Amino acid sequence: MSIGFNGWMGFRAGEDENTVLLDTRPEHDVMPGTVHFAVLTTLAEVAASRAAAASVVPSSLHVQLMRRAVPGRLVGKGILLKRGKRLISCEGEVYQNDRLVAKVSVQFAALGP
Repeated sequence: MSIGFNGWMGFRAGEDENTVLLDTRPEHDVMPGTVHFAVLTTLAEVAASRAAAASVVPSSLHVQLMRRAVPGRLVGKGILLKRGKRLISCEGEVYQNDRLVAKVSVQFAALGP
C-alpha cells in the first residue's frame, strides 16, 4: 500500500493482494456508531483497483450500501471482472464480521501502454 492518501486513511494490505484492511477511527464516522459511506466506498474502490493489477484511475463507479457499518475492522476485497486494452472492470466488496456492508462496481481507465 502507498503511504499517500491510502495510508492517511489507515488502509493497509490484507492477507492477499486483492484485500485491504481498515481499523476505523472516530474521524471515519458520519455520526457516533456509524462509518461514513464515503469511507466504505473508498475502501471498496481501493480493493477493486488492487484487483485490476495495473496503474488505473476510476472512470465510473456505482455503489450499493447493504447495511450499516459500525466502528471496527473493515475488510475490502477486490474482484477482477474483465480486462480490456484501456478499460478494466472490477468490483470491490466491504465486509464487517463476515457480513457484506457495501459493494462497488468500478470501470477503470488504464494508464500507460
